Amino acid sequence: MGEADKRRTLRRAWAAMRWRERLMLRVYFGLMRVIPEALAMALVRRRARAWPGEESAGHAPERVARGMAAQPGGRVVWLHSIGPGDSTANLTLARALLASDADLTCLVTTRVAAAQKVFAKLAAESGGRVIVMLAPLDLHRATGRFLDHWDISLAVFCERDMWPNALRMMAARGVPVALVNGQFNGRLGDMLRKRPGPWRWVMAHLDLIHVFSESCAVEARDWVRPDCAVVHHPNLKMDAPAPGVDEGLLGEMRARWGEAPVFTCGSVADNEIETLIDAWDRARQEVPGLKLILVPRWTEQGEAIAAIVRARGLAAPRRAVEGLPGAEDDLFLADSYGEMGTWFGLAFGVFMGHTLFGGLGHNPYEAIARQRPILSGSITPLLPADYTYLTDLSLCRITPDGESIAQGMVAYWREARGGADRFAPFRAAQGFSRDLARRLLALVPG
Repeated sequence: MGEADKRRTLRRAWAAMRWRERLMLRVYFGLMRVIPEALAMALVRRRARAWPGEESAGHAPERVARGMAAQPGGRVVWLHSIGPGDSTANLTLARALLASDADLTCLVTTRVAAAQKVFAKLAAESGGRVIVMLAPLDLHRATGRFLDHWDISLAVFCERDMWPNALRMMAARGVPVALVNGQFNGRLGDMLRKRPGPWRWVMAHLDLIHVFSESCAVEARDWVRPDCAVVHHPNLKMDAPAPGVDEGLLGEMRARWGEAPVFTCGSVADNEIETLIDAWDRARQEVPGLKLILVPRWTEQGEAIAAIVRARGLAAPRRAVEGLPGAEDDLFLADSYGEMGTWFGLAFGVFMGHTLFGGLGHNPYEAIARQRPILSGSITPLLPADYTYLTDLSLCRITPDGESIAQGMVAYWREARGGADRFAPFRAAQGFSRDLARRLLALVPG
């Protein structure tokens, strides 16, 4: 199918909607034409005062496609994500795209201002090949100005954040569109099934969709055009580089603790400490010499957590005070920044903190990239699809209390001793982002 066939499919998808759905979209398009850009920027600045992580007053002009960087020339791939979680996937894809084409520029936009930090290091090291800005609002003139300025060769949306004006205008310009990390058993699937008519029209714009499993690929084919490429690869976040390990620090810890089994609890909250210590007490009845590392979410928690440990009659040297534990210490409080990869590398398993008692959760892929199976107190509200996905792959166990956490510690220790390797499929699939990048670039005309 060519561009003419794509447009015919879009017209059929539009006609297949109920009249109320078409009316809703027409009203939307009309409103996006008449909302003043000055009003939109004023609302952005007001929201930035209330929610500084969500918006940036200083970058408010970017929301209406003003004050943009210079167009670099050559092919520009637009990568869009919502927040920090989705951006981790696009960061992996951006690296693969840059490696696949030395003349390519990645324009990265995010809906949430704080998510731009995810790309800061790559942008600084890219020599101008990665440009980061806030996503423009879907206002008619702003979106048109954005597309005209960047002359985009390919648009890639992460998970689900696709907007009607942008899609319609890119279709008119012949810009190929892709969706990566499509979760048909998660948020994307929920949205499709809730409003199938409008979403069939949205999905008809796609020239490629990336999903995680064969079952999702089968479902995807019911929603996209017949000529849309359906690519089955793992979550892009699983192809991200593992957090770094300080080999000197790792060697020093092993010199002090020898071959003792180590379990790490990463990014923990104060209210989880009692439960984790209880679990450790239970587990070390079956795991001789079990050592426990507690890594606070913030270094400022160090003294408060140390006080909780002392109240239990236990000793826990602090990284920020004593430096490292002694051979006789069974509990260590690693209140430091930038060393999480080392604490994961030292352990046979990891508990992801901020997942008990309604915690929001922490990025689980740092431990997964280090090939350490994880425990989580819950399917967290911040990253529900990610924790569900990893649980389905048997790389995560949900452990909502001390007893189940202890059972998880023991199970992972026995698995490690027995030589079982649940990460073999993970290793076999690594590097798949390069294949996805090649498939995406093949969509670009010429």
